[in-house]
Amino acid sequence: MQGKIVLITGANDGIGLHTAQRLAEKGAQLILACRDERKGHNAATLISQRTGNSKSLVIPLDLANLQSVQAAAEFLLTEHPAIDVLINNAGIFSNTLQLTDDHFELQFGVNHLGHFLLTNLLLPALRCPQEGGRVINVSSAAHYHGKIDFENLSGEKGSKAYDGMQAYAQSKLANVLFTKELARRYPEDLTANCLHPGVVGTHFGNKHTNFLTSAIWNLYRPFARKPYRGADTTVYLAASPEVRDVSGRYFDQCQCVKRPSEAGRDEGLARRLWEVSERMVAPFLVG
Repeated sequence: MQGKIVLITGANDGIGLHTAQRLAEKGAQLILACRDERKGHNAATLISQRTGNSKSLVIPLDLANLQSVQAAAEFLLTEHPAIDVLINNAGIFSNTLQLTDDHFELQFGVNHLGHFLLTNLLLPALRCPQEGGRVINVSSAAHYHGKIDFENLSGEKGSKAYDGMQAYAQSKLANVLFTKELARRYPEDLTANCLHPGVVGTHFGNKHTNFLTSAIWNLYRPFARKPYRGADTTVYLAASPEVRDVSGRYFDQCQCVKRPSEAGRDEGLARRLWEVSERMVAPFLVG
């Protein structure tokens, strides 16, 4: 990874921070894309202190705001015309209906749609490296319970009908389908893979949840996988020569290829999701 440029979303905390630290240890040049720039700079300082690698650039990126995604991509294409690895790591869980700045359901908007736009805008840079760029989408085993409700991607059914776990599973299924279709569309220039990191003891269940959900998560968290270990498969997919030519696959927390859900293997569903997502972000795909 010496000298490779690696962009990580949500790199200031949890799995993203440990992923960044471990890739810095391997000599990677990091771009930390974070919603909170102050926390991003704190993470960059911590990574430098722990690894001796100070080659970290922090950029603002709010995945709940597509204009922010577009601005970040424009900056990156100017400053880094070649990106070796894009790790779409950032993610949220909410048990109440919330919307992004662009009026999409928050979990679908952040976990899928923001990353969908970012990846598409960065395709010129990702297709530039001689070995081909790598796109890594952090999904979840929750996708096995997911289905894509195309009639409710903006919370059309209202808060009373909102099921936070189902919305989360939908967004994670979207990660799997996006990976599948990205690999199909660009078989020569890049690889795209997704993964389940395990159930990891981060603050993931505390940020957009009610008191009860947060309290339950706090009780469970000490028994969950440690964040350092939660980064194992992401680091493997980013750095291992074994997967240099592997694309369109779903990996588990043990770095093994695993069969995704039936919906996650549906080529027609993957194409439809891509087309619907493309229409949703269309105003930001052009300059």
